[in-house]
Amino acid sequence: MQLKIKFPPINRLLQICLAIVIALLIVYSGQQRSIAQVRSNVTVDFGIPTPTKSMSGILHGIDTAQPPDSSFKPLQFKLWRAGRLDIYDRIVNSGAEFQLVVSDLWGYGANPKGWPYQNYPAWEAFVRQLAQQNKGKKILWDIWNEPDLKNPFWNGTREQFFETYKRAYRILREELGPSAMIGGPSITNYNKEYLTAFMDYCKANKLEVNFLAWHELNDTTIQLVDDRVIDARRNFLQSPSYRELKLQKIYVNEIIGNLAQYQPGDILGYLYNLEYAKADGACRACWENKGVSNCFNNTLSGMVTPNSFEPRAAWWAYKTYADGVNSRVLSRSNLDRLVALASKSNPEGKAQVLLGYFDRNFSSSTTVTLNLRNLQQLGIQPGQKVTLKLQKMPNNSEGAVPKLVAVKEENVVVDSDSLTYAIPNFQVHEGYLLTIGK
Repeated sequence: MQLKIKFPPINRLLQICLAIVIALLIVYSGQQRSIAQVRSNVTVDFGIPTPTKSMSGILHGIDTAQPPDSSFKPLQFKLWRAGRLDIYDRIVNSGAEFQLVVSDLWGYGANPKGWPYQNYPAWEAFVRQLAQQNKGKKILWDIWNEPDLKNPFWNGTREQFFETYKRAYRILREELGPSAMIGGPSITNYNKEYLTAFMDYCKANKLEVNFLAWHELNDTTIQLVDDRVIDARRNFLQSPSYRELKLQKIYVNEIIGNLAQYQPGDILGYLYNLEYAKADGACRACWENKGVSNCFNNTLSGMVTPNSFEPRAAWWAYKTYADGVNSRVLSRSNLDRLVALASKSNPEGKAQVLLGYFDRNFSSSTTVTLNLRNLQQLGIQPGQKVTLKLQKMPNNSEGAVPKLVAVKEENVVVDSDSLTYAIPNFQVHEGYLLTIGK
């Protein structure tokens, strides 16, 4: 529809000004919310090591044969959460801890077994048989998935779930002994009130919670993930009140929501914040899109394409993250939605800086200025020539990314112990990899 504006007989200049204002309002009303391009500063100090645990992990994603080992071994998963036991050997042989979701084997709702609280003896017999059949295996026993989500995972009360945990815990401890790692409650988000009630119940009933777990799937609050892990450590793991529960680990055993699952910038945001908060492990979640679940189509929870197993941008985010996690050095960003993960040496023997930019509220690009310090720690002396190679992980949804996108490569002479490098037009949800080598 064409919008027509009829002006009263007023000054011609005022007519023109009014028309311009109305035109701008019309244009603006149809645009996505945005702001002027921001400028960001990142400082990396190669002289300050910051040892860390890897946050590379996954939920489901494979079967006994597919995808091939070559698809997931480069990602160096450290935690693997699964609801089946036939892939145990494959997972453990890859170097990952195996976390078993017991409720996946039992089933949910409309199944022959029903809900545990409808027949506790049957639940106990099931858990006992499971324990007896898997003695000697290194399993993290995760009792139930998302008991705070009525549809589809739990139809009972909170108290009935606590009772379900208690009965499973006592059977597992009886069958597997004091070294078995048993935990939960693997709720949908960091609900401190729920977690406190769970821990208090376990304390009152003399149960252990060897690992505490919840999920972080809200892609609008990525920059707050670290705060919640830190809060859990202070209030639960480090609290004298819960010492008798023998809590040892904090796992965020599902991360990355449906919106961010293919976006490398957001993925790196999750990994950075969890690493910063010193979580003990994390698992990439899986989602259903267009009626197809990437939990069970052997795509590494959506990181590779179905059947052909070509890497997507998400795969490269995990690959480049894993390449640098063992030699992490200090990095700082002045923008909480721009993260930098810097490393002294990757598998090629080169230093690298991994950058991710995420923001669900604005669409503005940013210009990043990197300040690289203590280059002598890399064996680079003033007057030496170094190669700077910049590559991009695009935000291209489910599209295959056979290799990182080359942006630029240049040789520069270093005239001091530091170097400044700029990345213009860094788009939201993208990731970049800068490598530095002699």
